[in-house]
Amino acid sequence: MTFSRKIRWAERAGDVGGMLLAPLTATISRIRHARMFHPDGRMYRASVSPCTDSPELRRIAERLGGSAIVRLSSAWWRGEKPWRDALGMAVRFVREPRVTTEPRGDDQDLLLATIRFPLTLPFAPLATNVKSYLWNHFHGVSPFEGDFAGRVKIRARSPRLRNDRNVSREDHLAWAVASRQAVYTLEVRKLDLPVWRRRWEPIAELRLEQPIDIDQSALRFSPFRSGRGLEPVGFVHHLRIAAYAASQRARST
Repeated sequence: MTFSRKIRWAERAGDVGGMLLAPLTATISRIRHARMFHPDGRMYRASVSPCTDSPELRRIAERLGGSAIVRLSSAWWRGEKPWRDALGMAVRFVREPRVTTEPRGDDQDLLLATIRFPLTLPFAPLATNVKSYLWNHFHGVSPFEGDFAGRVKIRARSPRLRNDRNVSREDHLAWAVASRQAVYTLEVRKLDLPVWRRRWEPIAELRLEQPIDIDQSALRFSPFRSGRGLEPVGFVHHLRIAAYAASQRARST
């Protein structure tokens, strides 16, 4: 059985798992009037600039270049209290700066979290520094494919800014943005290479520039919004399809 064949079966299992999970996500979303995971967060406008000399990776970077809408949040808890949890980053790459909940056809969404692999999910809250959005690296738990890069894992590498100022993580984030230190490096790790040759390679800088006011209840991020050519693959991505749709329908009603 080839590698792609195994992934295909994993995706089918994810579809089934998502349908089984959908009633739970819908019920919890309806009760809390928000998403089951990442119920609220902080929104920022960002700029995206290529930072690679590799011709192959340059193509990826230029496709993602321009502007972005970024949402940083706690995975489960609401409010600013830093309860033990994983943190999440949702990014929508857009062609020009805009503040709207309506996506366009060439937008690309990336959903990242402080979870490296699916099997590390139970331990992610223990490994996450919940006091700072700028200390933790944010990972795409499942891979992506593109006709220009093959199969890759993606992460946003943080600037490793620890929150030692005895302020909330939201205030710490606002301070870092104002001082132009809130810069993440988007990196890819090619999975088509032998394990001993795989390494994280930078492709672009994601710089948070300005807080934005947007109706988060109407905002719909999707890992399958792939207008820049990064196509999600794997179990976790497919697990989200039915589960996310059920949560969104519940919030709408």
